[in-house]
Amino acid sequence: MHCDDKRTLFVLRQGIEETWEELKKRDFGDKEMIEKLSEEIQGYFEYKSSPSN
Repeated sequence: MHCDDKRTLFVLRQGIEETWEELKKRDFGDKEMIEKLSEEIQGYFEYKSSPSN
């Protein structure tokens, strides 16, 4: 895995963590935020498992 790939994964993970914290503040009651978290997690794992990484 190249340095750029690691940086991208770090940024994606950071976004997931920020969304998670915001969702916790809202007591998991924001459906749009839950969907955003789901999309971010999916994007993270798709990027992580892509052949170029």
